Order: sequence, then structure tokens, then C-alpha cells
Amino acid sequence: LLKVCSPGFCPPRKSCHDWIGPPDKYSNLRPVHFYVPENESPVEQKLRELRQETQEWNQQFWANQNLTFSKEKEEFIRSRLKTKGPGLKTDA
Repeated sequence: LLKVCSPGFCPPRKSCHDWIGPPDKYSNLRPVHFYVPENESPVEQKLRELRQETQEWNQQFWANQNLTFSKEKEEFIRSRLKTKGPGLKTDA
């Protein structure tokens, strides 16, 4: 069984449901700990695995997307402040 527990987010061992955790600080997505039933059929297992793969892909995509956006936003603000000249105060 793959553990997807993060600090402060780990469902009880005897839980019979999927658990949704707090938003990730990089992707803003809520991680899901998928329940694996004892008598899981091959079709159910395949569906769960596809859901897990999709969640992992989304996590990586949005973490990267948000990091890139933040970095480019900061660069844009710095470039705009440079073009405004030294007369503009940057401290609030």
C-alpha cells in the first residue's frame, strides 16, 4: 500500500473511504489518499491507479505552472519598476 501521507494528513488505518487533505502549498491542489479495498477487482484497481497517476500528473503540472507564474510575475514587476525610474518608491 502506497502511503500518501503528508505532515498533518494521514487517514486512520481502518478507514474505508478516500481521504482529501489540505491544499498543497505549491500546486494548491488537495492531495487524495485513495482507499484500497481488500477485495478490489482488477478493474477497480486499474481505475484507482489511473486516478492516482492523474493526480500525480496534475500535482506536478500545477506546482510547476504556479512556480513559473510567480517567478515571471516577479520579473515583470521588477522590469516595470526599472522603467519607471528611480523616482518611484518601492517600499510600502
